Amino acid sequence: MRNSSIVTTALSRRRFIGGTAAVVFAGASTGARAGDIRWRLGSSQPLDSPNVIRLKEMADRIRAETGGRLQIEVFGDGALGSDSAMLGMVQKNELEMYIAGNVLGPLVPVTEMPGLPFTFKNSDEVFAALDAELGDYIRAELLAKGIYQFRYGWDNGFHHLTTSTKPIRTVDDLAGMKIRTPVQKMTVDFFETLGAKPMTFTLNKLYEVLKDKTCDAQTDPLGLVILMKLYEVQTYLSLTNHWWSGFTLTASVEAWKTLPSDLQQVVEKHAKAAALAQRQDIAKLNAGAVEVLRSKGMIVNECDTSGFKKPLATFYARWKEIYGAKAWSLLEARVGKLV
Repeated sequence: MRNSSIVTTALSRRRFIGGTAAVVFAGASTGARAGDIRWRLGSSQPLDSPNVIRLKEMADRIRAETGGRLQIEVFGDGALGSDSAMLGMVQKNELEMYIAGNVLGPLVPVTEMPGLPFTFKNSDEVFAALDAELGDYIRAELLAKGIYQFRYGWDNGFHHLTTSTKPIRTVDDLAGMKIRTPVQKMTVDFFETLGAKPMTFTLNKLYEVLKDKTCDAQTDPLGLVILMKLYEVQTYLSLTNHWWSGFTLTASVEAWKTLPSDLQQVVEKHAKAAALAQRQDIAKLNAGAVEVLRSKGMIVNECDTSGFKKPLATFYARWKEIYGAKAWSLLEARVGKLV
């Protein structure tokens, strides 16, 4: 299958899954009965994204297996508010479930560690760490903040740079450039170290700040550039592969603790299945994305990232102090010595 066909398939899967779910789960309860548990699950991702598609599939399967005892309504496209707002709602038990992008760092800094620049080489390496000891450490830190993290992470992929003004060929092209970054200090520090001017906005503001030229550039995986139609407001795509990002499926600790153990087991099972399926979706989406973005008119170039890496020794040293020796040792056990 040609790459463009793969991406088209990924983008159209929502309609397919919706139709399939209607058949498979036709007998599932659609209305709440006395004693039924109703939860909401929030996401900032587009409705046609693999995230929302798989979350709805997960919710349908949970409802079917529990005979309607647990019904989870999925809200995509930021319908419940920004990422920061939804995260706060989960902490206060005002929202039962939420799938987080790069917004957990201000609350729990070590959640940023898998995204440190130029550490992991591919998503498989990241998940090998997150499915094991490093992930256990991060999950414990989130739990202490009132957030239950499901074990299996969701993929977003490796980031590249898009711009509206000029291509990024070397680190010198970043000087003074206004780049939208996620709301975490590590990503801001990285771009400041390289001479750029990072500006933090949550995902629901991304298209807007690029369209109105508040920002000249942004950092995201290729699939998200397609899903959010950033090719409409960005001209250049510079392939940098500078860091990884993913998504974290979470629940309010209070809500999770009140859920009967048999229902917890059902949720865990289908959350794992959804995460593993979504990882495959993202791999297919990103694999064919360059071809699709070229067809949309974007000008694509390879970037020499050697200059990006030169200041990283002092950058890593700063963030080792912030994340702590224990977390850093777990990271280096996976990727080798960084400082």
